[in-house]
Amino acid sequence: MIIEHAEDGFVVNRVPIEYETQTVTVRGTISDSLFQAVEGSGEGASLVFAIAGIYEWDIDFTRDLRQGDSFSLVVEKRYREGAFAGYGKVLAARFDNQGTPFYAILFEESEGRPSYFNLEGRSMRKAFLKAPLKFTRISSGYNLRRVHPILNEVRAHPAIDYAAPTGTPVRTIGDGTVTYAGYNGAAGNMIKVLHRNGYETWYLHLQGYARGVRKGTRVSQGQIIGYVGSTGRSTGPHLDFRMRLNGKYVNPMNVKMPPAENVSKARMDAFERTVRHLRPLLDAEEPLRVQTPVRPPEKDPTAL
Repeated sequence: MIIEHAEDGFVVNRVPIEYETQTVTVRGTISDSLFQAVEGSGEGASLVFAIAGIYEWDIDFTRDLRQGDSFSLVVEKRYREGAFAGYGKVLAARFDNQGTPFYAILFEESEGRPSYFNLEGRSMRKAFLKAPLKFTRISSGYNLRRVHPILNEVRAHPAIDYAAPTGTPVRTIGDGTVTYAGYNGAAGNMIKVLHRNGYETWYLHLQGYARGVRKGTRVSQGQIIGYVGSTGRSTGPHLDFRMRLNGKYVNPMNVKMPPAENVSKARMDAFERTVRHLRPLLDAEEPLRVQTPVRPPEKDPTAL
């Protein structure tokens, strides 16, 4: 943005910033946390959130990570006047979790809307996220015979408890409509969201609600709806997360999540060319460092 003085005041013009873009591979191995692995590769913390955003439908970074898990990315790095100025697109990713590789390829299935697909062209997006919080830990699991920590008696705990600092943002795991947002006795501040196909999610013990969230509000997957607290009958700050299907509690960890739209047949040839171009960069042991963005060829040069 350029601000210039004029006779009758000031003139403001938006001028696009020109960057030099390099496309590189970034690799890391988990020994403690994803943050540690990214920092150990010499990269910034913003890549942690990029990785988590790509895989938040398939990997719960709270409970699924194991020592020895690894990742590789083909990512754009932007420079201005020789100084690093942030990351561009993650063009492709591979995350090896508990011995299983998860690939993600950025591809423009519909014009102007690139998203991530696996090697078979199935969307990485699914109906529900794996978890309502990022980078926290489970303090209590789904247990219908749990001894209540305050009442000291056996009571069903049809929920997953996520321990997190007060004020940690809570996301709805799927698109839906808020059917309840208020104080509810032992549950404290609570939000209920109704989703498609009979699913409902509950978020308990909240410190408070995000602006505009009330009964009847439409919410989108990943939207912040509230903040971790310790209201109601609670031993400390955490999120009590529950899921119901057709009025009955279900274990959120066991719910199978249908994917969003996949690559169409009309675009599959172009997608497969993209995979052939990018997958070797993810699988190669040596890092890639080039001066221009890696772009898959529009046509296969080996085709007749």
